Amino acid sequence: MKISKIMKTISLLLSIIALSIVVNAQKTTTIEFEKLTHDYGTIHEEKGPVSYDFIFHNTGKEKYIITKVDASCGCTTPAYSEEPVKAGKTGFVRATYDPANLRGKFSKTITVIGNSNSKIVLTIEGNVIPRPRSELDDYPALMGGLRFKVNHVVLGEVFENEIDTGLIEVYNFGKTDITISSMRLPDCLRTEYTPIVLKAGEKRKIEVYFSAYIKEDLGYVFERMQLQTDDPLMPEKELIVVANIIKNIKILSEEELKNTGSIQFDKKEVDFKKIKHGDVKFTEFKFMNTGTDQLVIYDTKTDCGCTATTLGKMRYEPGEEGLIKVTFNSKGKNGSVQQSITVTTNDPNNPEVFLLLRANVESIN
Repeated sequence: MKISKIMKTISLLLSIIALSIVVNAQKTTTIEFEKLTHDYGTIHEEKGPVSYDFIFHNTGKEKYIITKVDASCGCTTPAYSEEPVKAGKTGFVRATYDPANLRGKFSKTITVIGNSNSKIVLTIEGNVIPRPRSELDDYPALMGGLRFKVNHVVLGEVFENEIDTGLIEVYNFGKTDITISSMRLPDCLRTEYTPIVLKAGEKRKIEVYFSAYIKEDLGYVFERMQLQTDDPLMPEKELIVVANIIKNIKILSEEELKNTGSIQFDKKEVDFKKIKHGDVKFTEFKFMNTGTDQLVIYDTKTDCGCTATTLGKMRYEPGEEGLIKVTFNSKGKNGSVQQSITVTTNDPNNPEVFLLLRANVESIN
């Protein structure tokens, strides 16, 4: 019986405390900011962040407690009076604006939430003057004692029988000369004769020549250039040359279309049917140049390392036949398999021909 009374007493006390908390939490007050908008005027980026304190007065009868302050942008960092502001006293909300990498006019807001009748929105404004650009901005790619505008050369689209030119823009920002003694290049790239001496403080443009004809490929290609230098900080520097090699097929008239190479396959699909896992299968796709001019096979690409192709030669005269020999390795395959081969030609009616291999590979026991 006594335990029951004690439990009732504890329950009553907890209810009173909870009610007291709710009543106190619901108490509101009024505040007034001296101003709701601040204009920083002109801000110079190189001088860094600027701050302003919005001052408010607690004009009510209860303590004012700020529970949350939100900025509309990551460039603005707020701070505020964390202790309760008593009636008749003042508090602050500080807005710090960072102009780094920004420019021009701006207007940002800070929302203040507390136990007043409503949330308050403060506004900061200004105009950022960007810092003067330097050589370090223009040449951001750092490699030892040299800076480059970019660490790659993008050539864009290049016809498969053409040569295109790109530029390496380099800046020796140090106090000593640096010599590019040699360059390791693939066969499809050429550049200026070495050695190339870059004087201290010198900016230089080095031409790079890319031969799509020598590369003998289509689509996106990535070639590495390795520069050997006497730079003690980084003797070897690597740049990437990127190009998209495309077919050079001009728009032909109906009469011109009659006088071109034309590819005709005896079949475009081979089904090996049911084979054992690990079996290696061979097949051939026979074709003929049925056109009136030379046929050129630019490339035969497979979509998997399990398939390999062999082509006797690239050029076929009118009426001449050719073979694409194919090897398919089923190792690592399971169930229904389909592999494709893309044949790229100068036939304007069939610039790409897709050949197909099928098989049903037995599972490993």
